[in-house]
Amino acid sequence: MPATSVVYGDVVFLINFIMDYLVLWATARFGQFKTASGRLAMAALLGATYSLLVLWPDLHFLVSLVARVGFSVIMILVAYRLAGFRNFLAAFVYFYLVAFAMGGAMLGAIYFFQSYSSSSVLVDGLLTFLGHVPYLWLVAAASAAFLLARWGAMFIRRNFLRSFFQVPVIIRMGEKSLPLKALVDTGNQLRDPLTHKPVMIAEYQALKPFFPEAMCRVLEVKGGVNLTELTSSLAGSPWAMRLHMIPFTSIGKARGLLIGFRPDEVVIVADDRPVKIKDIIVGIYQEQLSPEGTYRALLHPDIFQVAM
Repeated sequence: MPATSVVYGDVVFLINFIMDYLVLWATARFGQFKTASGRLAMAALLGATYSLLVLWPDLHFLVSLVARVGFSVIMILVAYRLAGFRNFLAAFVYFYLVAFAMGGAMLGAIYFFQSYSSSSVLVDGLLTFLGHVPYLWLVAAASAAFLLARWGAMFIRRNFLRSFFQVPVIIRMGEKSLPLKALVDTGNQLRDPLTHKPVMIAEYQALKPFFPEAMCRVLEVKGGVNLTELTSSLAGSPWAMRLHMIPFTSIGKARGLLIGFRPDEVVIVADDRPVKIKDIIVGIYQEQLSPEGTYRALLHPDIFQVAM
């Protein structure tokens, strides 16, 4: 008589809900996508429901590639507040990188520490766990997910994803042109409050050749920029009409003010095809953006979407 496998639906649902939530949470940390715990829970609920549906004999078509990708897309759209197709594509890539990394880590842990597992594990686009998974493995899986999101994200973003999302740009002011390497930053949603133009952030040291000496002296004063002195130093010059003050909030700084300027144009070289952007503000950042110096500007995702 053939052996019979018993699958407990509540166990399958609970385990997959937890794992899907961890994948979605880690993806949010990777891409700095806007989300909330309720949205993550709703998306994880969809993933856990999928793990039950694939067990139903009459719904076997759900294991197809189209169905797996379709459920993934729905989960991503539910989990995150995405602006534009480029952001969605980035979230899709992050989601599968995290899912495959976590799935590989957990399968490796299970087969390394025990020669035979009564638990069967499927990776159907989404992570799907069947049968009894010891609570110890669940704790280990959660720990692996936390470590991956905390330090693995940093490694992958620095060594792979950041190089993938780096594009050459050229800032033009009058007869001067400044080529830079820019990172498409999905977390940069900064806009000028008056014109609503997207803000591209660039390092001061890279932009310095554009600025008059009087402006450089004010910007290089330690302890912060004196706005009154800055505006008075540029009074009567063409720069007075180019200057913008951009309020922002960040971690550790509830109310900040970024000094920006309006260039003649910014040229984005995407797929060896130059695209000119005129409706843009360049924010001046006093520190170094990349510790390795691989990029010197942060590009607003909406600007890159126009270029694509």
